[in-house]
Amino acid sequence: MDITALAVTAAELRETVNGDGVELRLVGISERDRRVELELGLDNAGCGDCVLPPDALLAMVESVLQRRHPGDYDVVVHDPRTGDAPVAPGGGRSTAVIVSPAAAISGGNDSPGPDAGPLAGRTIGIRVDRLWRSWDWAADQWARVLGEAGATVVTWRRFQGLDGSEGDAHEKEFAAFLEGIDVAIVGLGNCGSCTSWTIKDAIAALDAGRPTIAVTTAHFELLGRTLAAQYGRPALRVHVLPYPLDTRAEDDVRQIADDAFAPMLATFGASV
Repeated sequence: MDITALAVTAAELRETVNGDGVELRLVGISERDRRVELELGLDNAGCGDCVLPPDALLAMVESVLQRRHPGDYDVVVHDPRTGDAPVAPGGGRSTAVIVSPAAAISGGNDSPGPDAGPLAGRTIGIRVDRLWRSWDWAADQWARVLGEAGATVVTWRRFQGLDGSEGDAHEKEFAAFLEGIDVAIVGLGNCGSCTSWTIKDAIAALDAGRPTIAVTTAHFELLGRTLAAQYGRPALRVHVLPYPLDTRAEDDVRQIADDAFAPMLATFGASV
């Protein structure tokens, strides 16, 4: 075990999740026990529901460590939200993932997908969500400009956390949305949970062969790119808007969207 390298990666993981006001602290590294322990702190989290869910957090930690430091050691993340998880040595409740050479992650697909090209006469799908009114304003501003340039714009709203028959119906709606568009703009990554959903939906569009761009705010760009690598599409195109965005007045957000329009098009090879 390279203790120094593992500590550096733990610090990088802390930076990846700190946008939600949470801390992912390194508790310790034991070469004797072949164990790396981290602890999630939620004392300063403004929105507990916005933090990456426990399973997604563990998967991200596992993915990053497997890529950087493959080896036979235990990784323990102490997460206060996992009350029914096993008790770890040293006290407290935690969830453990095992990192081993056999479980190494492949590099994934390094292609960013096709360039969008000229957009006039094509159908542009903008995926919005139920969380961020600022993204509604930005998406509406972009839709106006795209419509004036001769494109057809349709939107679809993601509702996170649906399960059962309701969740199945929602996914069918999303699949139908992808079938009906030529180009996808997916956002907004502006918290841990919504960034995870943004990247997942963007990759679904990319895997469906659509020129795709994911949109995050600056605070969540690193998390978005980390998740894209974890989900097997490290070259996913990501466009970054300022943070904070949702606390700004509507006129300010629309002006930001106007200023970001040309750079956004350039990010995924589009023109109007």
